[in-house]
Amino acid sequence: MEKEKLFSAVTIMTPVIYKDFYKLYYKERLKVFRFVATVIAIAAIIGGLYMYYNNFPLMWSVIALWIGAFLLFYPHVAYRKPYKKARDAKQTTRFAFYETYVGEKISSNETDYNYSELMKVIETDKYFFIFHSIESISIVDKESVKGGSEELAEFLKLKVPAYKRVK
Repeated sequence: MEKEKLFSAVTIMTPVIYKDFYKLYYKERLKVFRFVATVIAIAAIIGGLYMYYNNFPLMWSVIALWIGAFLLFYPHVAYRKPYKKARDAKQTTRFAFYETYVGEKISSNETDYNYSELMKVIETDKYFFIFHSIESISIVDKESVKGGSEELAEFLKLKVPAYKRVK
């Protein structure tokens, strides 16, 4: 006897979904780098201004200021290169949520993941990002959830060890 499906969803990857995914992925992945880069950037900018106002050669001030500006700016645009490579990829994923696992079907490949083995689930206003590992992530479009996305959110909060909601 087959287990009863509690929720189901279909995600058809679009450029908008890819962009939202890569923004979130790099924001999560670069947390420590972003903090360290900000500290170094502030130090570089202060150092560059100090050199400029104390008559050091202008080249050194410009280099320090450029490094500071780059380190402040780069973490916010790091997602763009991988996004541009992936944005035109076509993929449809079907999800079936059961009591103890989630089933995922891409083309003819079917994979089951136990909730307890998932690395984490991140919920946004539009999606559920299911992290199987740091390199393997599934995206569930909330609009396609049969059974209600709010109900699925409550269900996943109980089942997945690391669940969080972000904006």
